[in-house]
Amino acid sequence: MSDEFQVTHQPKKEEKAFNSLERILLERRQQRAYIQKQTVMFIDSLFAALRTVIYECRERGLMELGEPRLIDHPAGGNRRALQIPIEDWSVIFVPLVGEAWPNIRDEAQIPGSAFKELCGRIAVFIGNEPGANSFYDFLILPNGSWFAWGYGWPRQDSTFDSTDFRLLAFELIESFVKDIHTTWRTRSETELSHAMDARKRAYIFGLPGDE
Repeated sequence: MSDEFQVTHQPKKEEKAFNSLERILLERRQQRAYIQKQTVMFIDSLFAALRTVIYECRERGLMELGEPRLIDHPAGGNRRALQIPIEDWSVIFVPLVGEAWPNIRDEAQIPGSAFKELCGRIAVFIGNEPGANSFYDFLILPNGSWFAWGYGWPRQDSTFDSTDFRLLAFELIESFVKDIHTTWRTRSETELSHAMDARKRAYIFGLPGDE
């Protein structure tokens, strides 16, 4: 073998690199495990409160709120989404798989340092169209707090212990009913396939500021 292809091993530098790699990955492993646990705790509390509040509202005559439905997530691992029918549309809370940094382009009003930390996320959607984008999010932060952001209704840095999930559930449902509106599509956007499909609607959803 020619001299130019010979490699001289440098055990000290290799060991230093390995130690750094090990430290980073073990720290992330611990962070991910903690965030996963916190996210599950938050989801369990929020979903239980939403279901309880909706059933109570229905018992008091508000049948426009349909029975909430838990949906198994394709990723498995006991992950489930929650669908809440409202009149003839619905909102769906979906826990996202994995952990990642918050996206600074979402303009979430959280401390700048949080944009460089892993967090869990629950995305909320209107309707069940596969191409729909989330309009509201919950971020589960590594300091044991959570942050909700979207359509002008932010909730900032509330800790789990101080969270009244029942009140949060009432406020969320009230906000959805009050702030989400429907508007007929324009004639050029009204398709015969939608008009003749009982599962489709020829209107679009609006949020505050869309008027």
